[in-house]
Amino acid sequence: MTGTGPGQGVAGGLPPVGAPFDPTTGYPLDVPAGYEPTNESFAGIITTVDAVGNTQQMYCIDIRTSTYTGLGYESGSWDESNVPNIGYVNRVLNSYYPDQPGLPDAPSDSVRAAAVQAAVWFFSDGYVLEDTDAVRPYTEAIVAAVLAAGPLTEPPAPNVSIDPPTASGPTDGVTGPFTITSDAGTINVAAPEGYTLYTDPAGTVPLVGTTVTSGTQLWVRNDNQTTDSVILTATAVVPVQTGNVYLYAGNNPGVTAAQKLILAADAQIESNAQATAEFFVAGDLTVSKAFAGEGAGLQGDISLVVDCGASGVFTFEIPAGTTETVTETVTGLPVGTVCSVTEPVTGSTTEVTVTPVLPEPVTITDGENVLAVTNTVQYRPGALSVTKTIDGNAAGLQSEIVLDVVCGTVLDTTVVIPAGSPAGPYGETFTDIPAGTECTVTETSTGATSEVTVDAGDPVTVVIEPGTTVSADLANTVQYVNGSLQVTKIVAGYGAGKQSASYLNVVCGNELEQVVRIPAETLPGEYVQVFDGIPAGTECTVTEPTNGENGSVTVETILPYSVVIVSGETVDATVTNTYAVLGKDTLAKTGATASAQVSLAGAGAVLMGILLVAGAARRRKEMD
Repeated sequence: MTGTGPGQGVAGGLPPVGAPFDPTTGYPLDVPAGYEPTNESFAGIITTVDAVGNTQQMYCIDIRTSTYTGLGYESGSWDESNVPNIGYVNRVLNSYYPDQPGLPDAPSDSVRAAAVQAAVWFFSDGYVLEDTDAVRPYTEAIVAAVLAAGPLTEPPAPNVSIDPPTASGPTDGVTGPFTITSDAGTINVAAPEGYTLYTDPAGTVPLVGTTVTSGTQLWVRNDNQTTDSVILTATAVVPVQTGNVYLYAGNNPGVTAAQKLILAADAQIESNAQATAEFFVAGDLTVSKAFAGEGAGLQGDISLVVDCGASGVFTFEIPAGTTETVTETVTGLPVGTVCSVTEPVTGSTTEVTVTPVLPEPVTITDGENVLAVTNTVQYRPGALSVTKTIDGNAAGLQSEIVLDVVCGTVLDTTVVIPAGSPAGPYGETFTDIPAGTECTVTETSTGATSEVTVDAGDPVTVVIEPGTTVSADLANTVQYVNGSLQVTKIVAGYGAGKQSASYLNVVCGNELEQVVRIPAETLPGEYVQVFDGIPAGTECTVTEPTNGENGSVTVETILPYSVVIVSGETVDATVTNTYAVLGKDTLAKTGATASAQVSLAGAGAVLMGILLVAGAARRRKEMD
């Protein structure tokens, strides 16, 4: 602070210390009752100068605290100033003298400056001018206009910065980078004697001169390789906008507080920023990752995170399928730093599990330090799904089915499907079987009975895969046991031997279609033909489209119509032809006995060619 500019004395009052006030209600008509009389000998511009001779104009925003020539100031923020209603104050500054020359429309700059300062104090401290003060009409008008326009926001601070504010590095290396930024064309940088600035991270290219442009990165070397720290300073003359706050820098011994100031008009001000470079004795950390286990190489991506506290967190990515030991090194860690390692991504997959063995945290010493991690990669166990499917036309008639399940030495059990289980799949799953285990499923009881046959197939052998379910599928086809059809032809009556040839049609579903011819003049008797291998349950029908009737004889026929084949048995279908001679009322006894029984298939030989079997046969057996 160097002195004062335009301004003059004013008379008014302040609210009691600590008493609240609300400037948004408008400017009072006079000093409110209870206010403390406060006559200021000077209200107006306060002047300051920076280190290179640039002058600035300020207003006071702290009426209860004094300032005087020689006190030092540094830029601050609105929050640091702790001044109320400072957004309205900024509106005053940007609308009136000296930022806006000639406003308000007063007789002189001194009156203008006093009116503006009084308006600023109204918003910052609740100060109200007496109704008799000559400055009051101008101040009252300023307050009304500012309340109508509303507050402004905080302007940007002077733009000189060093980022980061603190950095550290090993005593035998460089510390940084420090990034220098500013709105100025050039920036002066400085470090004390015994420290050298470099423009490259290796510390091989010293900074030439003392000026840099905005955005320059610098590194600092401690030439004596000690652990002392150093202050790096960047200085530039930069434009500063109206409304920036300046706070007492504490540069005068014995003065603990000074009036807070706010920039009344845009100005050029030398500003600076500082950063600290720290140096430490360093050690290196080697992080290694090794792999073990039968599944090594099948793991997925792995992430190792090394946490060294304030010195940093380092992440190392290890690609999937790695089998060789991987080593990474972190250099330049301060001695005494504690580093720990974790493995948030272990590489476990559906095929393998990865178990990391992590070391205890290590405290960095001068030299090399090691964190060794071992991953044991093992196959995940698999599962065996045993499924037995029952089908066939006799499904449900089988007895109990028993499956033996043997998986190496880890599993030896049975799966039982109860007798009478209907068609469909039946299964069971066995888990936690080590990968690579060979499993065999054998059917020790197929469910076959005297009524049904069962086609069970061969044993099934599979190998368990890691992390998956392997299927062992077996099927039982249940079929009825076949039966037989015996077709019996009885030739009887007085006219037997005089008839023409007759034919029988034998049809058993899709299994049998046979035409049987009985030759003309076949003598009385019983003739038999047997058809084997017909599935049980098949319906067989015997018809006689031609019965041998002619001009000499008539015939009376008894047909069985249909029969059903029974499993394992021979079912008889008898056709009886009783022949009568035309013109006779009764039938005489024949010479052949009723019990004579001859195979129809062989009747030609027995009856000297009288009985012949002719036609086409169709047989079909379906295997399910």
